[in-house]
Amino acid sequence: MATLEGSEILYIARSATPQRLISVDLSVGSRLPAYCTSMGRILLAGLDDPALEEYLETADLQVKTSRTLHTAEALRANIAEIRQQGWVIIDQELEMGLRSVAVPLRDSAGQVLAALNVGTHVSRTSRQELERKFLPVLLEASKELGTRLFH
Repeated sequence: MATLEGSEILYIARSATPQRLISVDLSVGSRLPAYCTSMGRILLAGLDDPALEEYLETADLQVKTSRTLHTAEALRANIAEIRQQGWVIIDQELEMGLRSVAVPLRDSAGQVLAALNVGTHVSRTSRQELERKFLPVLLEASKELGTRLFH
């Protein structure tokens, strides 16, 4: 789980799978750029238009991989899609081999306060499997957590 802090996401909770020998070294307090992460994209989609435009004007949009959306135009278009569907899959934009799906955590007024995600290595989970297997669980978890934490 992460929140938006400036141009970055801030991890506020994390649960790693203990069965893996190699895992991503992220913990509570870790920060990543918002524009190229699944939770960041969800949080950006939750901003109102003026706040999003301010972010796009001031963020340092670097190319992290050959797949990174790194222009304001590309991000604006993708965020419009995310606002429509309510979730996002980011496929190797932050780091090659890393794929993740994220959903928003909303308060009772519908405001996005945080994001939840599941990340995996591309060799273990396809985009289709993320959408079919993990997305429904994340959506249900976000609904339940949002009710418990913010209502």
